[in-house]
Amino acid sequence: MTPKFSGGCLCGAIRYRCEGVPLSIGLCQCERCQRQSGSAFLIATVFAREAVHFDAGELNIYSVTDANGSTLNRHFCGTCGSAIMITLDRYPEIRSMMGGTLDDKSVLKPSFSLWCSSAQPWLRLPEAITQHPEYPDGLIA
Repeated sequence: MTPKFSGGCLCGAIRYRCEGVPLSIGLCQCERCQRQSGSAFLIATVFAREAVHFDAGELNIYSVTDANGSTLNRHFCGTCGSAIMITLDRYPEIRSMMGGTLDDKSVLKPSFSLWCSSAQPWLRLPEAITQHPEYPDGLIA
């Protein structure tokens, strides 16, 4: 039986489902993700593009291109503003679903954290979470 995950935004306008096991679950502590999440980090639950299906609503997009010319797209509900998904032009084959939007958040067990160089000094992650000061080469998250 294939695991299925479902989630949505705060107001219920956006509903999605993901099939299969996440490719990875990690935290991002960069300053942009702190601002987007309104917290010290966001939880990215990464699925293959074809595993993600939207059942209700349409997402708005905020895009930013970095100094290397790579674009990061933040997808959100236009009604309530909930962050739903991140896509990256350099990794078109994945979808990073925001962990806080999952209906069952108990399945979230992050194994790594990115951009720990921007971490809040009061935050102490469990030792089991591999911590990267920046975004390591070769990681698809």
